[in-house]
Amino acid sequence: MGILQNTLTIEDAMNYFQVSESTIRRAIKSGKLKSYKLGQQRRIKPEWILEFESELIASAEAEGSEGYE
Repeated sequence: MGILQNTLTIEDAMNYFQVSESTIRRAIKSGKLKSYKLGQQRRIKPEWILEFESELIASAEAEGSEGYE
């Protein structure tokens, strides 16, 4: 049996998106970024980060925002 992949913290999400803690917490509170609470800390599965990122990209494309390729 292999080692399970770790879940991510809010700090990990901040580093990935290069945004502030409040930005990540707002995304969680609004339900746009899934998370769960483990003790006093929020945990985020890597696939939830990717889902959130895909939704951001789709939203930007729908609004006609220019993105980087």
